Amino acid sequence: MIKYSFPALLAILICLSCSDDSVEPDQQAFDFSRLYVSLEEYGTSNSGLPDTNIRVVRRADSTVFSFDTTHLSPARGGGPIYFNPFLKALIQASANPTGANDPSLYVVNINDKGELANTSASMTSNFFSSVKGLAYHRASDALFVVNANGENSGIYVVDRPKNMSRNQKPRKNLFTGNLPMWGAAYKSNQLFVSKQGDNGGIYVFDNIATVRVNPVDSSAQFAPSRTLEIDGAKNLRGLCYDTLKNVLAITDYTDGTTVGTGRILIFEAFGTMLSGSKLEPTRIITGAATQLTQPVDVVIDSRATGQYIYVADKTKKIFRFKITDNGNVQPDKILDTEEFGTPVGLALDSRDESTIPLF
Repeated sequence: MIKYSFPALLAILICLSCSDDSVEPDQQAFDFSRLYVSLEEYGTSNSGLPDTNIRVVRRADSTVFSFDTTHLSPARGGGPIYFNPFLKALIQASANPTGANDPSLYVVNINDKGELANTSASMTSNFFSSVKGLAYHRASDALFVVNANGENSGIYVVDRPKNMSRNQKPRKNLFTGNLPMWGAAYKSNQLFVSKQGDNGGIYVFDNIATVRVNPVDSSAQFAPSRTLEIDGAKNLRGLCYDTLKNVLAITDYTDGTTVGTGRILIFEAFGTMLSGSKLEPTRIITGAATQLTQPVDVVIDSRATGQYIYVADKTKKIFRFKITDNGNVQPDKILDTEEFGTPVGLALDSRDESTIPLF
């Protein structure tokens, strides 16, 4: 017969009686995947009701791939959306559709059950007139906002983004000139941004977290340290860098109308490719079977056991591919968003013991 001391017995009883509310039904602790989708429509309802601009697939890696949660943020049409577990929140920019000027960022809290709630935290600036990408530096609690709109094009640094306020201004205004930028991914004091148009590639901005600015107006001219060209790239958009697997994925398309011409470019061991001037994809997902037409954003399941990448296509579809896919392959799952709106931004919260603890 095993005998326990009182402290040991008490610990066992406490453990048996506790429950982790952050785990959704039938899911194990430290093992879940939630996909947040930003939809760009605004003011399209004949009944005058606002368009829902965030929808959630609560179990994105399960056999059932469908929306089961909806949310309406204050954004006048959803644009880029960003999640970081240390923020415990989504940050969403407005799509700024025609007739709905809304150069703002909004914070939507996420509780330990994955439920969304709007907050008063938001920030409005002319520098957010055409936000194309968001990234976060945890050590300094700073958000990098990529804006691509003529003279206001640049990378803007927002302090303490979860608690930002209407009267707040960016701490740094890094003017880039009229670069054709889209998307954002951060690692080790480097920001990676898509270069649009023919001869596309990836802009690499070094020292993004520590760059000095003029103390008078907090500004600086900030050019990419280098551009990594991608042969054949036509219209690069969203990108995602899984630093655990050291894999970068980026979307690309040509005319945006021919089914199957969209592409997902995958670069394995991406960190080893940064010293050159050109990038060559390890694999390319493309072809009629893929149905990729106008892919605008991509996210990777960053868990060590993660199997999927998710793609938002402006033909009102969300595709799930296996992370090992290559060539003309059928999607593992397809979510048709025709009745919900046009997906333009994705954020994924996928966690287990290989990433970070739960909230």
